[in-house]
Amino acid sequence: MRKIQLKYATSATLCFIAAAIIVLAGIRAWVTGEPHATAGADLFQKKGCTQCHFTDSRETKVGPGLKGLFNREKLPESGRPVTGENVRRQLIDPYENMPVFKDKLTKAQQNAIIDYLETL
Repeated sequence: MRKIQLKYATSATLCFIAAAIIVLAGIRAWVTGEPHATAGADLFQKKGCTQCHFTDSRETKVGPGLKGLFNREKLPESGRPVTGENVRRQLIDPYENMPVFKDKLTKAQQNAIIDYLETL
């Protein structure tokens, strides 16, 4: 009888721990914006941004490489301070030769791309 009670207590504890891990992982993803960044990575690919920008290098492809963008003081081409709003500005009213994405991205999509760029 004691073994059965111990078995149920162990099972209940393991289930509780597993549920806690799942909940904490969900909270972490929500707080850090990881799902949003993942959506941003998908959009970055689908909208053709990878045709002009490296994400794993600072080297120029057609446009500047974006690795560590949010660790820099200034945006590569415009020289504006690196902020989410200045990156958004670059998307909707680009400096130099970048195509305009004003009517091609919703504000939520812009946010997702910005969140993604913050992870590079």
